[in-house]
This record gives sequence, C-alpha cells and structure tokens, in this order.
Amino acid sequence: MAELDDSAAVAVVGMAIRVPGAERDLDLFWQHVVTGTDAVSFFTPQQLSGWGVPKDLVEHPHFVPARAVLRDAGCFDHRLFGYSPSDSALMDPQQRILLECAWAALEHAGYPPVAVDGNRIGVYVGTGLNVYLLDNVWPNTRVVEAAGGLQLIIGSDKDFAGTRIAYKLNLQGPALTVQTACSTSLVAVHAATQALLTYDADVALAGAATVAPPTRRGHVHEPGGIFSADGRCRAFDAAADGTVPGDGAGMVVLKRLEDALRDGDTVHAVIRGSAVNNDGSRKAGFTAPGPTGQAAVISAALGVADVDPDTIGLIETHGTGTALGDPIEVAALRQVFDTGRDGRAPCALGAVKSVVGHLDTAAGVVGLIKTVLALRHRTIPPIAHLSTPNPAVRREGSVFELPTRPRPWTPIDGVRRAGVSAFGIGGTNAHVVLEEAPAARPRPRRHVTELVLVSAKTTAAAQESLERTAAFVAGTAPGELADVAYTLRTGRAELPWRAAFLTGPHGSPATVRQADAKARSRGVAFHLSGAGELTGNRPNYDADPVYRTIVDEGMARLRGRDLDEAVRERCTRLLACAGLAQSLRSRGVSPRAVAGTGAGALAVAVVAGVMSLGDALDLICGAGVDGIRLGPVELPVHIGSGEPLTAAEYGDLGFWQAQAADPPAPAAPPGLQVLWIEIGTQVTPHLGADQPTLPTDRHARLLATVGALWQWGVAGAWDPVHDSGRRRLPAPTYPFAATRHYLDAPAAHLDTERHH
Repeated sequence: MAELDDSAAVAVVGMAIRVPGAERDLDLFWQHVVTGTDAVSFFTPQQLSGWGVPKDLVEHPHFVPARAVLRDAGCFDHRLFGYSPSDSALMDPQQRILLECAWAALEHAGYPPVAVDGNRIGVYVGTGLNVYLLDNVWPNTRVVEAAGGLQLIIGSDKDFAGTRIAYKLNLQGPALTVQTACSTSLVAVHAATQALLTYDADVALAGAATVAPPTRRGHVHEPGGIFSADGRCRAFDAAADGTVPGDGAGMVVLKRLEDALRDGDTVHAVIRGSAVNNDGSRKAGFTAPGPTGQAAVISAALGVADVDPDTIGLIETHGTGTALGDPIEVAALRQVFDTGRDGRAPCALGAVKSVVGHLDTAAGVVGLIKTVLALRHRTIPPIAHLSTPNPAVRREGSVFELPTRPRPWTPIDGVRRAGVSAFGIGGTNAHVVLEEAPAARPRPRRHVTELVLVSAKTTAAAQESLERTAAFVAGTAPGELADVAYTLRTGRAELPWRAAFLTGPHGSPATVRQADAKARSRGVAFHLSGAGELTGNRPNYDADPVYRTIVDEGMARLRGRDLDEAVRERCTRLLACAGLAQSLRSRGVSPRAVAGTGAGALAVAVVAGVMSLGDALDLICGAGVDGIRLGPVELPVHIGSGEPLTAAEYGDLGFWQAQAADPPAPAAPPGLQVLWIEIGTQVTPHLGADQPTLPTDRHARLLATVGALWQWGVAGAWDPVHDSGRRRLPAPTYPFAATRHYLDAPAAHLDTERHH
C-alpha cells in the first residue's frame, strides 16, 4: 500500500453530541447505533394539545405524531456562560446547545474550553430554522417589547451562531456560520478542514444544531414525500416511505494530523479528503436529489484523499429512507464504486437517520461521528429497520452490502476507510473520506500518585464533576493515570468551585471548596527548615524532573569530595530543600518571600537568586570562596524568624559563610500574613488560620499541597517540564446544569425552574 501524504490530513481529536435517546453520551450513542435502537418518540393527542399543536392538525388523517426529540432541549447552563435567565429564554435554543457542544467538544479533545489569548481556533457552525422564535417568542409580545429589537436579533439570528461561540470561549480564529440545509454540518467540516490546511486556523470546531419546539412534534405524511407514514425511517428497505424529523446537534474538533501527533492528542480518526459541490440545475427540481452532483462530489473527495475507491469499507449515506432518494443515492454511488473491487470485501452502507431521525443541519456531523466511532470500534454497524432490501438498491453483483447486524470490520489492503455523505435541499453536496487513526505512540509511564483537579461554576456542578471524575479515575489503567491527570489539569477551565485529590494509595476523600480572593491576595511564602524526612526522598526524585535535576546537579558537584557525615547531610538537605522549592515554583506556586532556618538557611539563598546551587554547596563544604558570586535578590529573604535581610546582609559573603558553618536551629516562620508552605517539616495540612502551613516533605504531600493551593486559587499553570511526553485522553466533561429557560407558547411567563 502506497504511503499517503500526512501533511494534507486532518485529525478528529474531539467530539460532542446531543442526540435523541443518548443525549450527550458518545458511548450510549454507539450502543444504540450498533444495536439499531430507535430513538423516535410517539405522542398522545393530550400531549400534543398541551404543547399547542393545532387540533385540526392532530386530527388530520395522515398526521404522524412522531419525532426524535432531545430531552432537556429547553435547558441551558446560563451561569456557566454568563447569561441572565431572561436573555437565555430569548436566545435560540439551537445556539445555546451549540455553545454547550463547543465547550464539551474542546474538553473531549483535552483543551480548555475558554482559550488563552493568541489562539487560532476557528468555528464553523450552522443551525436549523429558528422555529422557537416563530412559535414561542413572538407570541409573547410583552417579553419581546421589553427586550427590544436588537437583543432579540442577537439572540435569534443565524448570523451569530459562530461568533457567539467565539466570543464566549475566546476563540480567535475565523468564526463563520455555514448554511446549506441538510448538508450544513458536513459542509462546515469541509470548511474547517480547508481552514486548517491553508493555515487560517490551527484548531477548528465544526458542527450544527437543529431543534424545534414541542409545537412541531409531528408531521403530515404525503405519499412519495419526505416524511414517513408510520414514524420510522427505513433506509434502503423495500417499505421505505420517508424519514422522521429529529432534534440534535454534533460538534467535532479538528487539527492538522501532524500537529495532533506532535502534541499528544488522541486521534479518533483521520480526514483524508473532503469536497463540496452543487447540483446546479441538473435535476428534476430544486428539492430533488441529483445523482450527477452526488457522484461528482464523492469522486472529488476521493481524489483529494488520493485513495482507491476499492479500499472504502463503509459509506455513511445521506440515507433518508425516501422512495426517490435512496435509489438515486445508490445510483450515484455505483458510478464511483461499482468497479468489481477485485475480490475485496463489499462496501457496507450505513444510515444513522434510521436510529436518530433526520437531524436536518446536524445530520452530516452526527453521521460523521457515528462513522468515527465505527472506525474506533472496528465494527460495521447495522442499518436499523432493514428487513427486505429495496430491489432498486440491491442488485445482483453489486459491491454494496446492506448490513442487518453488526460485524467486525476487516481492513482492506491493511487499512479501514469510510466515506460520509450529506446532501442538502437546494443541491449543496458534501462528502468526507475518513481513515482509522494511526496507532498511538508509546508514552513514558510515571509515578502512581497523580494530582487530579476538578472545577465548576457552581458547588453542585463541582460536586457532580468530582464524583464522575473520581469514578472515571478509579477505572483508569495505571499507565494512563498521568495522562488523565494532565488532561484534567491542562484541558479544563479554572472555575471558582474546586476539588483536588490524589490517585493511588495516597488518595483521600476530596471536598469542594470555592477559590478564595482573600487567599489569592495574601499569596504564599516558602519556609525551608531543612528538618524532617528529606534525605533519600526517592518518590520525589523518581516522579519530579525538576527535583531530580537539582539533586543530580548537586550530587555531581559533590562527587569525589572527602566530606564528613554531618557536612554531607547538610548538603543533601540543602539539595532536597532547593529541589522541592523549585519544584513548587515550576508547578505554578510563586512565593512572595522565602524564609530559611537550619539546613534550609542556604537553600533560601539559592531559591531567592542570591547564589547558585554550586556556590551554596561549596560554602557548606568549606571550599574556597573567591569564585562565589552574590547575585541580585529576587525575593525577600528571612533567616530564622526575624525581619527580612537588608541589602548589606544580602551582599555579605561572611554572613552566608556563617549560615553554612553554624546554621541556626529550626524556628517558626516570621509573622507574614501569607499561606506558608513548609519545606522539610512534617506538619498537618491546615488552611484558614492566620499562619496556615502545608507540608511538602514527601511527593504525595507536595502534590496535596499544590492541590490545596489550587483550590484556594493561589497556584497557577505548571511548567511544561512536568508534562513532557504526556497525552490528552478523553475524560469526563462538564456537567451542564439542566435549568429550563423557555418561553411557553403562547403564554407570556418565563419559567426558570430546574427541569427534571
């Protein structure tokens, strides 16, 4: 098999869905796909009447009271995104769902959903018709008048779907709204892919949402029309008579493949090529499908991907289950794929609409996500409701397979590849060629104890996130714990309600605490006493590259010297103190001052920048002092429990020689109103008093201290040295609050009660 050019490939590194029956759960969605579980709901006349569906419509002889609906479609976590309840109720629910999907997709990819300045993250999204505006908002005239025209437009217009996400998440790449009817979200994927390949963006979000209010739960079947007579979508079945409308959303996070592999991202699948075109007038009518345009876009995508059509093992079709659409789609596929395949396995067809209904603008990206999951699970899923294949579709000698049960996906020529199609009313066609992800590169394993950080906007969300994360971590393989901890630390927003816990044997129950502005204003200081269990601190040495570097550098300096036991002990304690202090600084803990007593007296000089590590060791060893240089101090220094050193003391080599020869006994830290971190003393962790102290003498205690400080809001970002070789792995995403913000039609009251 010829090697393909990875420089033109794009990785799918994150996904999020809102689909009927599975909601936000990718694993449950896959289970429904692989078992053919239908998510369509059927409604009683009483339910429809209560939702405001006109009586004459409900009593229509061909009315079908069915739709694939989202649970909690009217709910939104307004606090997380900084909206008021009234503004949330006016906003298009589709755009609210897209906001939550964008947040979840970035977290699934292992990236913080609120990006740092300077990022080039693009947004390419679309929505369906804002029926909520027509059915629910406009009839509430008092609310509309109170809101004003501009606020109503900003919350309702499709133009703002992409820019709203970019604004709320601080995404600074291109932010575009894409609208091509049923092909919208797959066209958005294509546009995002092109932006990556032309370096308009380094990361891109692509997706769409379609949600209709309860007043639209049902449809009228017309023979030969789009919608099914019995509320089932039977794609490629002889009894197929239409599709079923559905509500849903999907979002993917894309990166150039080479960047994703370099950055340690989880690659779920690879986009090898994509294409978009339009039928023009080469079809029966504006709403009719066109086989020529469909065949052309598939051929174009395969050409961009530079892959042989015979190596495609699955096509996720547009698959609407209409009497006209299915045969035309297969006829277009035959133009591209009916080449005999040279004895290779047949190409299976798929149709996710048979499971979740036709999600309109979101249909393409949900089909893409389904296909990514099929590649990841190496399984060809069945087509739901398929019992008797449509004779116009299944012909003798065809290369296509219509699977009725799941089967293992056998690679063709050593690789698994798939295509995904989406065709919009109006003729805009899109096709994407997918390939299974390359094998993950092996990563170094690390110490069993890891610090896991969790935060949320509210205490309830933080508690739920803590419980979900703890359960997830408990089921994580030991070799992946460091990656999971890294992902949760670097790939999540730092929100005010926080919890931290350790993995492994040092784990303990975690509690949720709010970050404290007073603690942040006080800051932290280091107290290096040099007492306690520091010598031979193997767990820190093994687990911490900063600590290990300082110890190795110091021991190399001492190598070959004939030192008595007491001097060597003081040297090793200095190394341990300095190593722990610098390790804390590399983990985002920035002290406002350092104090030292005992063996830590000279360590503070190293930490504060007064002298180098080697010079401090030479002073303890009694070596010559001619070459010792005293640098400008970086931090206030206290020796013992007294006042900070004066400029004269900083620059007095004799003063430091005295500390090396006859160090003062351990003493209490000076009376500064800060959070003290004890380095070298075994004390009980305590926060909240005037002089709280936190221990660091062992690796687990050091991590616990960092976690406690992070909970209080006084620790920042870690130095990348601790994360060398780490991968971003999928981990629990944010538990959005299901608070109902919905204007009922046509009543004019705003219900913001918790929706259960």
